[in-house]
Amino acid sequence: MFEVTEVKEWRCLSTISVRYEGKDAASHEIDLNQLGQSIQGLARVFALCSNALLTGEISTRLEALDVRVVCSPVAEHRCFEVLAMVKSMAISKELWSGAFGAVLAVVVQYVLSRREQDQMKYVNEILSRREQAQVRYDELSSRREQDQAKYVNESLKHFHDALQVALRNNQASTESVVSVADKLVSLIDKLTDVLRPAARQALSPIDRSCSRIDLYSEGDRFMTLSSDHKRAFEKADTAISEIAPYVGVISEFDMATGACKVTLHGDTARIAALVIDPVFNQPNNRYVRAMASANPIRFLAKAGLDSESNLIKLYISDSSELETELAVE
Repeated sequence: MFEVTEVKEWRCLSTISVRYEGKDAASHEIDLNQLGQSIQGLARVFALCSNALLTGEISTRLEALDVRVVCSPVAEHRCFEVLAMVKSMAISKELWSGAFGAVLAVVVQYVLSRREQDQMKYVNEILSRREQAQVRYDELSSRREQDQAKYVNESLKHFHDALQVALRNNQASTESVVSVADKLVSLIDKLTDVLRPAARQALSPIDRSCSRIDLYSEGDRFMTLSSDHKRAFEKADTAISEIAPYVGVISEFDMATGACKVTLHGDTARIAALVIDPVFNQPNNRYVRAMASANPIRFLAKAGLDSESNLIKLYISDSSELETELAVE
């Protein structure tokens, strides 16, 4: 937890411009229901990210946060624009007083980005380089103006740069910034999972009332959300069922990881599965024998389901072998 000091009035920590571009938004119109969903999702993303940076903690109850996200009037409309202002009555004593907006932009970008789930390890690698030279603020601003695709690929580098900017502005020691950065790595990793439903909400108008959503901070665009992002988050929208019995034939099995392929009885498709039964890596275990004999095996598993309740993965926890006596009612 970071140390914060309360002040007597609400202060603006950062302002983010949300611009809905293309389709209906090009005529300064947008479906109100889709806009409402999008604003709610973005407000949650901005609020939880800001609160985590301010306090060093994750809270999912908006009314309990030390920040609030308000909507401000837009001086000049571009397509359809919403101006979000992050305000707080608390001031962090950590590293954010000089560069809160810059760091928030990079964290929001990371939370909303399309990336491999293990990419967080690269954050640890980058932040562990204590000897890296101090990065000037104008260099950070300059990089924001580079090609958008390159910016996305270098988002983790920008996160480190933003921390270094905050370090310089607060004249903190390298040890201090690394300590805070280590805490933030864990927080951001958790935020990506906590905020997935909010991210899906935020992207609701894309391909319907607008073609993309651009996010701006301090007048600079730091992220473009497209149909690719929307598809990526929809694909990640999975649910886990209760444990249930299944019967199937194992056609592949990796004893090192427990990963396998299963064809359920009465079906022809091979489904990805993961054996979490503790015996999965033991020699000649029942899963290996079932695969070698191509005989059906009865097992207990939880199912990973997509947004339309289609089975996409099985998590096998136990089994009882069936040989030729498999009975089908």
